[in-house]
Amino acid sequence: MRVTFAHGLWSSTDSSKAAWMRAQGWEVVTVDMRKFGWDQASQTRAVLEAIDEQGPFDVLIGSSFGGLATANAAAQRPDLDLRLVLLAPAFGYPDLVEQTLGSDAMDAWEQTGNHAFHPPGWEEPVVLEWSFMEAVQELAWPKLTHPTAILHGSQDDVVPLSNSEKASADRDHVSLHVVDDGHRLHQSLEALLPLTRLVMDA
Repeated sequence: MRVTFAHGLWSSTDSSKAAWMRAQGWEVVTVDMRKFGWDQASQTRAVLEAIDEQGPFDVLIGSSFGGLATANAAAQRPDLDLRLVLLAPAFGYPDLVEQTLGSDAMDAWEQTGNHAFHPPGWEEPVVLEWSFMEAVQELAWPKLTHPTAILHGSQDDVVPLSNSEKASADRDHVSLHVVDDGHRLHQSLEALLPLTRLVMDA
């Protein structure tokens, strides 16, 4: 099976999820999500490049911010036969950031033009310009136009399960699968096996 993998915002092409997929014998094209920049529009562009230049793929897989980018990229190719598996996708991202930082920090970010984040395990902080937030505003809730399976942990403390419930509501071609796990879903990767088959058979 040939798949793409779009890693999360603070992850990398060395993602353990991609390594797990390769261990299943899959051919995995891991998208360098920061190739064009940090913001959602740039990361969507990275996924689109993989689709357009390295496709076709059996399934497009994306995690968190990369899941959002995968959904946005697929929405821009409505006529292609694409199948998606999204892992705790960061739908509603602007609200997630504001809930994490608080309104005062958001106001300061907009006024100064930048904000420093210190991702877990990183030695140096990452400074993101306010344009990062501007770029994601119109890309926070992409239309899911292709067969899609969403895997989300009931213990996710980064992206609320309710966001995936909202994204999948009243869409027959979108299924939500809830597992007892956190945001990184490291205990639930085996679920990818039936979920990829599910969207491929749709």
